Amino acid sequence: MRRFVFILFLLVSTASAYAGSGGGGWMKWLRQTVGSPATKTQVSRQVVEQSLKRQLIQVQGAGAAAAAVAWNPARALTVAPDFRVPSQNMAVFSSVAIPPETEEEIRFRRQNDRLAEEWRNVAKRDMAVMLRRKRDILQALQVSYQNTSVNYAALIPQEAKFIAVGEEHGFYALRHAFERIVLQYQQMYPERKIVVLTEFVFDRTLPFSEKTGEPVSLLALRFRRVSPDFRFLEKFIKRGIDVIGLEDERYFRSHQKLISPAFRQVESVYGMKKRNDHWRKIIAQVRQKYPEAVFFVYAGNMHVHYRAPFALVKASPQVFVMQLMSKDLGKDLPFGAVMQNEPFARAPINGGNPVVLSWPRNSPFNVLSGFDACLVFPETKNDAF
Repeated sequence: MRRFVFILFLLVSTASAYAGSGGGGWMKWLRQTVGSPATKTQVSRQVVEQSLKRQLIQVQGAGAAAAAVAWNPARALTVAPDFRVPSQNMAVFSSVAIPPETEEEIRFRRQNDRLAEEWRNVAKRDMAVMLRRKRDILQALQVSYQNTSVNYAALIPQEAKFIAVGEEHGFYALRHAFERIVLQYQQMYPERKIVVLTEFVFDRTLPFSEKTGEPVSLLALRFRRVSPDFRFLEKFIKRGIDVIGLEDERYFRSHQKLISPAFRQVESVYGMKKRNDHWRKIIAQVRQKYPEAVFFVYAGNMHVHYRAPFALVKASPQVFVMQLMSKDLGKDLPFGAVMQNEPFARAPINGGNPVVLSWPRNSPFNVLSGFDACLVFPETKNDAF
């Protein structure tokens, strides 16, 4: 009995620490506001697509670093030297507030800073492309201000089988939205098997299971949840929707200080890569086991953002990325930084429904922006916790 109580105490302590550190809640802002460049001529869609194909950096493979393709500096807007690129998430160097104490921490820092330098260049180039093509982006972007209840699942193409839903951590409205997305989808397609794979459940927890990639039972979920704020996952299980944990409990516990140092101020690139590599193995295992299922991956935005370091997703007809944001687009990712002064960048203060941003099929801008659809929700009283 004492052993059980000790294990339970350890789990609760870890869950509280995780909730405090977060895996994808981004708190810093850019210091300066990005202005919209003057554009005198309208560029055709064909020219835009060709330009983006040349300029975008493609991330190759699960563990591969970003490989820069041909880049013509003359075609890009110059970013001022004192301008802080939105790199708090995408290209963060190791925190100077936490000096390395062991050989493992020294290696971690060395790897992280090498990857951060590469991804800082990615963020700068994405910013330059979006600044140059801002008018074309605004013409292609579909913006909807909802006055009535939204069927979020209707945004998902029928052929999509891998739906990645990223959230901004710490907001009740976003968690409630994900719950509605999955249940609405099940109502639309009752014949389809749905599997939810989520950051917010540990992949294993002693003494219940050492296996990864296995559906969680209602009993085990109580001990495998990272945070009790995700109680709605029990509804999924009761409705026959499999819930599978992705977070590597052992890695997270042993590297928590390095993954999210200085109380959520930064997110290490190397920590993101290692976690995503582990998650990717579980996802591949589950997809092989259930080849006909539809998979919802629910995690922080940076894990599933198309342009994030070592993201879990690549654009394809069967992939759909949906971002859930609170209050505004934020400025700590390139798209939000470029669009921060646009009317759609903020949810209505007194509104109950989100601003819905989406791209037409085969748009060249979905990968550049990081999403296929983005929902910006008003702040609610439930968010104050």
